[in-house]
Amino acid sequence: MSRANFEDGVEIVLEDLNRINQVGEKTLYDRLVYELVQRSEDAFFSDSFKVNFASGTSLIMLKGVGFQTDNTQVTPEPQKRLLYRDTNENINLTAPDASNDRIDIVTVKASIVDEISATRKFKDAISSIISNQSLVVQTDWEAEINVVTGVPAVSPVTPSTPAGYIKIAEVLVSAVTGVAGSGAITDTRTLMPIGGSIGINTLGALRLTSGASVGIEQMINEVEAYLQAGLQDYTDIIENNSPDPEVGNPAVDRQRMYYRDGVLFLKDSTGSKTPVGSGAGGGGGGANWQGDALEEIEFSEKVKRFTQGDSQSETLYVKIPQGYLAGRQIQMFLGFYSPSVSDEFRMDVTTSLVRNDVDAINSSANQHISNSGDLINAGTANKYRSTTLDLTSPTGQLNSFAAQAGDILRVELTRGTPGGTDDSQDVRFIPSSTEVKFG
Repeated sequence: MSRANFEDGVEIVLEDLNRINQVGEKTLYDRLVYELVQRSEDAFFSDSFKVNFASGTSLIMLKGVGFQTDNTQVTPEPQKRLLYRDTNENINLTAPDASNDRIDIVTVKASIVDEISATRKFKDAISSIISNQSLVVQTDWEAEINVVTGVPAVSPVTPSTPAGYIKIAEVLVSAVTGVAGSGAITDTRTLMPIGGSIGINTLGALRLTSGASVGIEQMINEVEAYLQAGLQDYTDIIENNSPDPEVGNPAVDRQRMYYRDGVLFLKDSTGSKTPVGSGAGGGGGGANWQGDALEEIEFSEKVKRFTQGDSQSETLYVKIPQGYLAGRQIQMFLGFYSPSVSDEFRMDVTTSLVRNDVDAINSSANQHISNSGDLINAGTANKYRSTTLDLTSPTGQLNSFAAQAGDILRVELTRGTPGGTDDSQDVRFIPSSTEVKFG
């Protein structure tokens, strides 16, 4: 740290006294603050000197602190010059052009201003006459504001920044109306690496933005996004959440996974929760359909034939598994074919809810009706057609009653009437194609 030095009997001149402040500022600004802000130059703290919209012809520059580097300064003057304003400043712009837009810039530079003046006795060095004089007894660093008005043009360009100044904003001044709003102002300040603006070295990072000095706030946001998306490589610890976590849902097309009471759950953007694995199907060759459709072996497989205009039906009892989460839709997937190469057919299903410890096994009080839609025979005989039939509403209900784990669904399959020409051939149903999806 530089120090002003005085000796006994040595003449002390004005420059010696002023040097006391200068060497103090040099030590503080050039050596200490410069390192604390990671050697940033011509930069500002937080929202200091940010230019905001006020009206079509006026702006507001926020108060604050910054530092400007002036390499033309020589010791004992500091090269890091303080930029300071203790109040917000109103900035008036030149009236807009009548025909063309223009771009103005707002600039600042460090300046020493007179702060306090006072009356002091003053002795003239030539005449030796002593008189009372008003003299500046204290100065301060401040920021001098300068607006450079651009040239109106069809394609306006940004004017040059005057020597010794720092550009802090570009302002689009539209023809006739002036500044349209905050969107017409471009903030060109460099921020000090303080708080969220601190830069860290992420060179070599695989998922985060790679750079020698990337803002820590940006890093936190990127890490948060990766965690929410579940993009970590692995985890061997999932804490138990009981009851279900209710705060927030993931974004659309995302799923949140959590663990509760020995079961993994998925939660979607609507808040619906599904145990992992609860959407599996069941049935196949073990589906025991019973009814009056004609049963025969065709193509080495058991089929049941539904004749046009007849009232044949087949019934299957489906046990809702213990892992089912109420509120999820239950669907059935079935396979059919017809010898016809044209026309169409439709299959209907009526599902009755048999509630555990509530309903009789043959109850039909709470039902859900759906159909396959019209299945068109298009040029190929015996073409295999897989279709989806809803056994419940999208929210897992039958007549406003929610299906629950342990309940039974009695599913009755019949042949319906399509909207077009009804297929005159028997429609073949393949019982072994049965699959049920719970959620």
